[in-house]
Amino acid sequence: MKICIAYESKFGNGKGCMEYLQGVMSKKDHDVEMFSVREREPTSLPPADLYIFSSPTQIGSPARKMKKFLKKLEISQEGAKYALVATCLSSNPKANTLEKMEKLLQPKDISKITDGLMIKVKGIKGPLESGYKEKLDTFAEDILKSL
Repeated sequence: MKICIAYESKFGNGKGCMEYLQGVMSKKDHDVEMFSVREREPTSLPPADLYIFSSPTQIGSPARKMKKFLKKLEISQEGAKYALVATCLSSNPKANTLEKMEKLLQPKDISKITDGLMIKVKGIKGPLESGYKEKLDTFAEDILKSL
């Protein structure tokens, strides 16, 4: 299966999560391509069976770069699916980043495969919550079961 991971990461927390997830999926013999939303145009994504979008939470929403990316996103692969991941300060109970990302993807020709994953960050620059790798392992399993 072809998987594309598009992430935004200001301090490296989200990027680290996506690198770990890329490794998990690659070990299961999937072709995984990962890139920052700053490196690609949202109108020129490679065809994939699954797209994973990851964003930090900024003021309760996805980062501005991710919002712009998702608004302009064009998916050429028929029947493609998506999954969402967000990082968030553990002290922000009102963050609805995943819901806002999902709303941006609703008009696109792409289907949600699983509920998103929220990973807590202990401080603005990290570190990530303990057990985040286990959460990503479970998330990967849920995705693969749903395909």
